[in-house]
Amino acid sequence: MKKTLLIFILTPLLYFSQDNGNKLVLGVNIGGYAANKNTAGLYNGNVTPINILSIFDNPHYQPNFINYFQYPSYIYDIPRNPQYRIGLDVGVHIGKRFQNGELFAEINFANISVQDFFIVAIEDPNNLSPDPTYEPIPIFGEERRSNINFGYSFDLYNKDGIIIGFPIFSQINNVRLQRNYFVINNQQYNIYHGVAGQTNTNPGGTAIGGGAGLTGSIKFNDQFSFLAGYYAQYSKINLIENNELTAYDENSQQIPGNTVTIKPWGLHHSIFARIIWSW
Repeated sequence: MKKTLLIFILTPLLYFSQDNGNKLVLGVNIGGYAANKNTAGLYNGNVTPINILSIFDNPHYQPNFINYFQYPSYIYDIPRNPQYRIGLDVGVHIGKRFQNGELFAEINFANISVQDFFIVAIEDPNNLSPDPTYEPIPIFGEERRSNINFGYSFDLYNKDGIIIGFPIFSQINNVRLQRNYFVINNQQYNIYHGVAGQTNTNPGGTAIGGGAGLTGSIKFNDQFSFLAGYYAQYSKINLIENNELTAYDENSQQIPGNTVTIKPWGLHHSIFARIIWSW
């Protein structure tokens, strides 16, 4: 990934450094990144051998759960439709202005998360009901993504210091699972996604994509501008090799026929504001 980043950033830098009468553009942006839910099922808690079921059945942790729930308990339901929350997206942009547009390269970093609940049933004899008492337990997933874009923004309007642009770009992205865990009584319990014997235990990888968007900028003066924009990005998210995951029981054994489908391709959205310096 580091070599790819250097190729995408240094190649346009070498070109942009040539003095051909056009302006060099540098920008720093911040915004929000909305990932589609196609890969969020990885964080629902039961698609790894060490999962919410096996953790609840682990003798090392059972005294904690007994102390908290007070009565016999078991996992009643898991998240059915986990989704990503909008994450913070920050990045840098470099471009070369021409008469009718801008050639650019940029890299953006996003931290995104999933927050959902699984349901624990508690056999409480005091609830005066034939049914157990149900308590939702929060479960979390944390993920880091970086997107390298290289493309061209066509000027739809350029007059009186206002530019409306239509950027199109190719993309290389890298994604890495950071954490998956749940919390009971302010204590965190980690769900392990690694593969035994591997140095890097968090799944993830590099993939490709592309996108387009719409931007609008206004000049403060000859050097500084403010830009707001939107990107739609259709890209592959290479989190895992096998996109058909089988659920596991409390004994870390796979449950035939109980699967979660991970769809690597999907449409993602981002909005951002950028401060631009040009000379």
